[in-house]
Amino acid sequence: MVYCGRPSKGCAPCRAKRTKCDQTRPHCGQCRRAHRECPGYRAEQDAVFRNETSKVVAKAQTGTKWEISMPVSPIRPIELTGDGDVRNLAIDFSAATVQMVERTKVTIRTLSVPLEDEATYYFFHNFVPADPASLTTYSDVLPTVYRQDSSFNALPKIIEAIGLAGISNVKQAPELMVAAGQKYARVLRAITASIQNSKEVSTDQTLMAVMLLGLFETVTCSNPESMRSWTNHVNGATALVRLRGTDQLRTKVGRKLFDNLVVQILIDCLQRRQMIPPDVIEWAEIAAEGETKKAVPERQLIQIIGRLCALRAAVDRPETNDIGVATLANFIDSDLEDWKNSLPPAFSYSIKQSPNTEDVFSHTYHVYKGTWALSVWNVYRCARILTQQVITAWLSRNSMPNPALDQSQRRQSKVLLANLAHDICASAPFILGASNSSVYSSRLPRAAAGASLLWPFYLVATMDQCLTGIRAWIITRLALIGRLMGIKQAESLANVLRTKREITAWDKFETARADEVLDEW
Repeated sequence: MVYCGRPSKGCAPCRAKRTKCDQTRPHCGQCRRAHRECPGYRAEQDAVFRNETSKVVAKAQTGTKWEISMPVSPIRPIELTGDGDVRNLAIDFSAATVQMVERTKVTIRTLSVPLEDEATYYFFHNFVPADPASLTTYSDVLPTVYRQDSSFNALPKIIEAIGLAGISNVKQAPELMVAAGQKYARVLRAITASIQNSKEVSTDQTLMAVMLLGLFETVTCSNPESMRSWTNHVNGATALVRLRGTDQLRTKVGRKLFDNLVVQILIDCLQRRQMIPPDVIEWAEIAAEGETKKAVPERQLIQIIGRLCALRAAVDRPETNDIGVATLANFIDSDLEDWKNSLPPAFSYSIKQSPNTEDVFSHTYHVYKGTWALSVWNVYRCARILTQQVITAWLSRNSMPNPALDQSQRRQSKVLLANLAHDICASAPFILGASNSSVYSSRLPRAAAGASLLWPFYLVATMDQCLTGIRAWIITRLALIGRLMGIKQAESLANVLRTKREITAWDKFETARADEVLDEW
């Protein structure tokens, strides 16, 4: 018998949420009020002592393997590699959901592996692919920062917290979410302490840890407050960047960290109709000096989107000239079109057909050379949609002097918005529908790739000119991402779209300024 400590007499959901259970029978009042299933109460003797003898004996004699939905391997997570070419690969979607589940199932080979190590491996396996074609926001810099010698322990702890939260979501294990929340609280305290330390506040590990706080909010998101917290964490990282000064741009790691943060700032400003801070733009230009031609397309897109952010921030101001808004929007749209037409071959993709209507919207899907190219394409598509929405909003209030030109512009915008929405949906099967026939499936960055689809999906689903059936299809894909990839925000967005409510957290929430966030921590 194993003594399990003093037991709680509450039901399982109340124990998991650490709320006081009134222990009424047959179902507790907390569960009834929350409209959730109450499984009842465990026997006290079973709670105090648990007979583990048979399991231990069987484990010792036969080496029985226990399966949980997280990857475990004797190799170090930061050494994961992948290979293969998907340039002309067609994907079989016949068993996409089953195969996605199989890719998340792994075996724990011994009982001696600490839970923290499993959480760390889950994080690297799902969020940090080693394959250059599958780069995500953190993959090109986090392993380097993670290996740096430092007394600062918040970085490994936030990685463990994200890993635990992801496992909890995939396995429906609320006790692991409690552990993740406890680690998250300790990370916040460690970051607060480091900010008071003049040496630690400017380290790469401190900045990386703060940036990962936002990812924790995405994995655990259950309400719009989590989205506001994500924005506040971006503001906090921006404040740290200002404390680090331009010296951070003198090292390769420092520039990569800054570039990763710029992407987050860009998305945040697009979502909330805010201008990109001028000093961030200035430092981005400094960081771009001496860059290779390979990084030029992304840098050019960032510059165009920076102008779009400024335009969207100015649209609702009373003093803004209405005709000037339309003119600038058309200039930005033209620049985005030119950017698309000048992309190098590394960003090319092939278009495939499939009869599968569950995993593929309108029978068409794309095959990219990696998730990085896919993500860049979707950022472009989102920017183009937002630009066209500015133009169509102007057309709803005004008419061009030439009636023929006016009708032509309206038709052009309608067709372009429909094509952009379709392309975003067509990009999803490359992540969500890859099968065992795809060499790409072995190097899939799983949760990181799924998370990159959230905002593009939401933007398409809430368009005024939404394609028939597209909203319902996106809801099923968001639910799939939440259930199989452990991204809670995906389930939250699916629920919002089911009730046809709009999320205001991304564009209307008042958030703390970057220079105030450090005080909040």
